[in-house]
Amino acid sequence: MFANKTHKKAEKALKEGKLDKAISLYTKALKESPNHIDIISDRGVAYLNMNKEKECFEDLDRAITLQPDYGYRYACRAFAKKNFGDLEGAIKDYENAVELDPSDEIGHNNLGLLLEQKGYQDEAEKRFEQAKKLSEAEDRLLDVTVTSRDSVSNTKKPEPELEDEMTTKMKEFKKVFTSTEQLKEFLNFLKNGFKIK
Repeated sequence: MFANKTHKKAEKALKEGKLDKAISLYTKALKESPNHIDIISDRGVAYLNMNKEKECFEDLDRAITLQPDYGYRYACRAFAKKNFGDLEGAIKDYENAVELDPSDEIGHNNLGLLLEQKGYQDEAEKRFEQAKKLSEAEDRLLDVTVTSRDSVSNTKKPEPELEDEMTTKMKEFKKVFTSTEQLKEFLNFLKNGFKIK
């Protein structure tokens, strides 16, 4: 998860609201692990929290250049663009994010919010509906995963087109999470951790 110990310290400083310290530590972490995409992106988010637009976009643009096929990088920059008032740019980045990762429930939702702000109600509703379907599928996945782990009978059956993807994800989740509580906490973070205010 962390590139090095300094990266971990930087993340802790950011969570504690010590933004100057976080920036300093992210910069040091990059010297230890040059071009590490997560450090670059994380520092961009720290600059966003400091309202330093130029530096924020230097890092977020660089992260996209280094990892152009990862939807999260576009979603992160879209969030920053929205916060700095560039709604059109944010919409384009969220469109890229959900094109690269069609299962990005939060990306669809946030794109819907922006489209709604711009007056594109029909397009916004489509995004909200997609986000809702993904959320329901995620809830079913959690239900299936909890059932599988806890040996409780489950009467819900996933939609056929989601079943293969859910089975694959469930196997991956079981490798990573050692308890149902960890899995629930992770899924709640994904749902609630990165929303437009």
